Amino acid sequence: MLPGSNLISRYVNIATKTVFIIAALLVLNAYLTRGTIGSWRTGHDGGHPNPDGDKAPPVPETTPLNITQWGERGIRVKQLAHWAEFLIQSPARNRTLFETALVTQFPYLAGALGSIYTPWALARENNKPRPPGLGFVVCAGSSNFHLAAHLIRNLRRVHRSQTPIEIAYAGDEDLKPEHRRFLSELEQHISFIDLLQRFPAARQDLTKSGWAIKPFALLASVYPRAILMDADALFLTSPDSLFEIHPALKRTGTLFFHDRALTGGNDERRSWLKDQIQAAGIEPSEYLTTASLFYEGAAWYEADSGVVALDKTIPKVLLGLMFAAWMNTKEVRDQVTYRVFYGDKETFWLAMELSGFQYSFQPWYTGTIGTISEGATEQPDLHLSVEKLEICGTHVLHLDHLGQTPFWINSGVYENKNKPDDGYAKMTHYWGGNPSTIRLTQPQWYWKGNIACLKEVGVKVLPDQIKATANGIQEAAIEVDQMIRHL
Repeated sequence: MLPGSNLISRYVNIATKTVFIIAALLVLNAYLTRGTIGSWRTGHDGGHPNPDGDKAPPVPETTPLNITQWGERGIRVKQLAHWAEFLIQSPARNRTLFETALVTQFPYLAGALGSIYTPWALARENNKPRPPGLGFVVCAGSSNFHLAAHLIRNLRRVHRSQTPIEIAYAGDEDLKPEHRRFLSELEQHISFIDLLQRFPAARQDLTKSGWAIKPFALLASVYPRAILMDADALFLTSPDSLFEIHPALKRTGTLFFHDRALTGGNDERRSWLKDQIQAAGIEPSEYLTTASLFYEGAAWYEADSGVVALDKTIPKVLLGLMFAAWMNTKEVRDQVTYRVFYGDKETFWLAMELSGFQYSFQPWYTGTIGTISEGATEQPDLHLSVEKLEICGTHVLHLDHLGQTPFWINSGVYENKNKPDDGYAKMTHYWGGNPSTIRLTQPQWYWKGNIACLKEVGVKVLPDQIKATANGIQEAAIEVDQMIRHL
């Protein structure tokens, strides 16, 4: 054997494999970049006749985008959504090329599409058992599993909800086996989603990722209609019928909630978003131009992602969610998302906006629940008070779809969720927040330590029914905390 022949042979093998891979990619690109898929253009797909002669929608470009090109990616997401709708209407079509294009745009989906809910797959597999409609998805780790336990008891014992609950986590290091065991034995119909197993290509994105797992948890849920809940969320009225009673959620398949209408920062976020909307080749949505305090420059934040409701049977909603998850992958969030915005909270609606999809917000910006200052109790009727009263608390409040009844709060049941020994929160009064239409009278929030305060007209006593619910939540939490002490 000649000297160096092994090395030459190795180079030949590498070159041969490289040529083969390039050729395969060129073939795939030829299919993906045509205006229609070849077999669809001729009216056939894998031997299935196409008597109507229908054509596939435009296929997204395969030219790589960099991670700052959100607007351009939004164009491709919209095209993918149209393709998904086509597959649902034509279930006999082969979806392999579509799913290849999907993974091309969102590499974290590699190896995951077969294990998550997708309406185009169900449309083809009519004999496959369909999952039940509604599920709750809670992201929890060992650092906050006690808060998740409070939420589970809140739903099961206080509201008598039997809606299935999924606990999403990122491996044993995130939510330890003993803590999963505790949660599983707490109530019935509790299941678990290890996101590291569900998304094998996204381990780096999900390990020790904090907020970033939230859109992945919604994607991983087996339930077509899913409500994402932070572990520290608590419900003052039941969320069971949300999809049936909320008109905007029924209309768009999405429901997001606002954050506090706080001013601050500079125009960097809005300028960045305007540039991305322009790159997407679309006009700002009617929501942005008529109802968003953030886009107007009157608020620094738009969304509170502590509760997010999505109907994944709608392809545009599911594709928008996949886009939001991409925004929370490690490289993208480290270099773009979390530098421009605060965590994951804005990514859900941003994905919909940049894709040109309809979405809906609860009209009211966040209110508060807590106690009023001393002396304010002398008011003859706080329900009808026209005087500004100071109310302070550590919990933000969201109203129901009518803007009348307290719906849910975040920050858990404690006065300070980071200091449970300080005791449980006192909740006697609430202020419900203003809709964006009240431009000139948004509240001026101020802080006393970690307690948020404001002075506003319309501070109300908690209704007796809500007060009873709040007491029930606290009693359930006390019981859970006693159980945890004996772990």
